[in-house]
Amino acid sequence: MLAGRIGRIALLPLIAVLALLAACTSSTPAEQLPAASDLLAKSAAAMRTVKTAAIDIQVDQALNAIAVRRATGTLTAAGEAKGTATLAQGGTLAEFEFVIAGGDLYLKGPTGAYRKVPLVFAASIYDPSAILNPDKGVARLLSTTADAKTEARESVNGADAYRVRANLDQQAVSALVPGISGRVSGLLWLDAGTSRLVKAQLDVPTGNGSATAPATVTFSDYDAPVTITPPS
Repeated sequence: MLAGRIGRIALLPLIAVLALLAACTSSTPAEQLPAASDLLAKSAAAMRTVKTAAIDIQVDQALNAIAVRRATGTLTAAGEAKGTATLAQGGTLAEFEFVIAGGDLYLKGPTGAYRKVPLVFAASIYDPSAILNPDKGVARLLSTTADAKTEARESVNGADAYRVRANLDQQAVSALVPGISGRVSGLLWLDAGTSRLVKAQLDVPTGNGSATAPATVTFSDYDAPVTITPPS
């Protein structure tokens, strides 16, 4: 009996310390997340200064109104680009290599050599030359959002970023992924240090009632040296 009482008395200081720590922890407010409007304004400004970037676009197969299924490549703010794009054609997928240089578009299909086609051809399918354009590309997308809210600060693709949910302007979205129609909302991850866009997940209407499916755009290798020339 005495030993038990002594044991309980000995525990009292420890219990008091734990209670004090709990009180201190609960009274400390969580990190205040920056306003989405400020984050988006800074990100739009940062994206207007970007000279080059690598991009990876992935489109869910449920979005059958969008021709491009996957696209990767390197872009410049001057409108040059090179990479590959997988397009849905008549129920099958075909991979194309592309180069945009000197205002011309060069395409290479699964077989054969590169051929030059009018750059306007890309506008309705996938136009990488517009993505870093400060007036109609990513910067415009970021500056035309509505009902934006900062949801979290988290790591995405190795970057410390703020996650912002927002309604997106349909015309601005089409500069990234042509073929999108209807009201689009999505998530934007903005680098906490540089304010540049790290990733965008667009919730796109499938055309089947209220259902949506994702189109994801990921950026990396900002302002890395890039040389893009017409294919020989």
